[in-house]
Amino acid sequence: MNKETQLVIASMIIAVSVIGAALLVKGNYSPGQKIPTKTFNIVMENNRYVPNVIEASVGDRVVINFENRDPVAHGVGISQFNATVPGGHVLPNSRARMEFVADRPLNTDAAVCGGLNPEDKTDDHGEELIVNIT
Repeated sequence: MNKETQLVIASMIIAVSVIGAALLVKGNYSPGQKIPTKTFNIVMENNRYVPNVIEASVGDRVVINFENRDPVAHGVGISQFNATVPGGHVLPNSRARMEFVADRPLNTDAAVCGGLNPEDKTDDHGEELIVNIT
């Protein structure tokens, strides 16, 4: 295969990738339209999340700022959106952020200290952080 053929193939791969990425990002939004952002500030204290329910709509960008006031780490994550905080846990007496785009309806518990179990809305420690996307 000569260099010219390789260049044409590489150009086609790049063009298809750019078009595919644009279609994925576009979703249901018009060019130039901003994705709505919902921001939540969650305090973790006494093995509880306050507030402990997050509600957003399909298509929203969801930003969750955590402040852990407990002396233990808390695991949070939503595997369906591939979302978690760095390292999977909010360390004791620290802050962390989790962000995702809600691309489908979902009702689950994001508190994963007792192990991820979307059907059970509480974990082994009694914590719950319900995420409801409609």
